[in-house]
Amino acid sequence: MTHLIRKLAAVAVLVASAATQASTVGIGQSAWYSPVLANTLTAQGNTVSAVNWYNDNVLAGYDVFIQDGNGYFDADALDRFVFGGGTLIALPWSFTQRAYSANTSVFGSRAGVAVYEAVPGITTLAATDWLLQGVTLPAAESHDVSREVGNTFSDMNTQVLAWEDGTALLGYRRYGAGLVVGLNVNLTSADVGPLDAAWSNRIVANAINAVPEPATWAMLVLGTGILLLCARRGGSKKFA
Repeated sequence: MTHLIRKLAAVAVLVASAATQASTVGIGQSAWYSPVLANTLTAQGNTVSAVNWYNDNVLAGYDVFIQDGNGYFDADALDRFVFGGGTLIALPWSFTQRAYSANTSVFGSRAGVAVYEAVPGITTLAATDWLLQGVTLPAAESHDVSREVGNTFSDMNTQVLAWEDGTALLGYRRYGAGLVVGLNVNLTSADVGPLDAAWSNRIVANAINAVPEPATWAMLVLGTGILLLCARRGGSKKFA
């Protein structure tokens, strides 16, 4: 029995390695696009590409798509991508300036745009949320940020962070088999810009790794099996 348990443990380790398999990520290209986020995600083992245009076939090649604020925007294609199991990380400008699907938009209308303003402070609404794992939020005035002022999340969303003035900052929605994560900061080219910061990079990474892959579930099943075998073995000894 001990030999069997060791074998199962070894298989579990191999499966755990498979569970860390990286994601294929697309980022919408625009004049404001910064390669810092792409470089960070690539360094984490993901395959990242920037695109000027997409359709259903293009999106089908991605596990995650990051819709930037100023580039190409196809609401229907994004809707189908998420419903079919994709993860969409939505930056606000596209979703407040253009026609969108209510299923994949997490943002409401905006009152204005703030570009390169000092961080106004952040209110944490759900400190234990999975999107905040390993995230150290910036202090007010610590660096510049570009955001939309006045945004709110709809009632269908789980809200995680808000800006100090009550503007929505981070929230998400499950739709079909997929996930939409709304992050109210914008891609900029400055090193201190919103998605070039460690805290926002970590939020994006958490979103990319949000849904357990089949290998993860297999590992959990194996782990449960090992525990049951150990318990059974212990019980057999007790009554021997």
